[in-house]
Amino acid sequence: MAPPRRTVEAEAMAETFLDNRGLEPPNPMIRTLEILETMAPGDVLVIHNDRVPIYLLPQLADEGAEYEVLEQPDGSAQVRITKGA
Repeated sequence: MAPPRRTVEAEAMAETFLDNRGLEPPNPMIRTLEILETMAPGDVLVIHNDRVPIYLLPQLADEGAEYEVLEQPDGSAQVRITKGA
């Protein structure tokens, strides 16, 4: 499993990709929340999970994060999360 990739966009906002596929719950959620804790407000985390992370989404909303779910043809899901303030 590859470690998170980090890139820098033009506006100096960081974007990180985290591949959570193949992990048993609750590990994808734990990894995602741990990475988000280290990120600055406005930074973006893109996760790729085996399925839509239905238990993570309400927690993201409660923490002020914005997110977009992109369901993939193979049944997996990518979620683009922008960390809130």
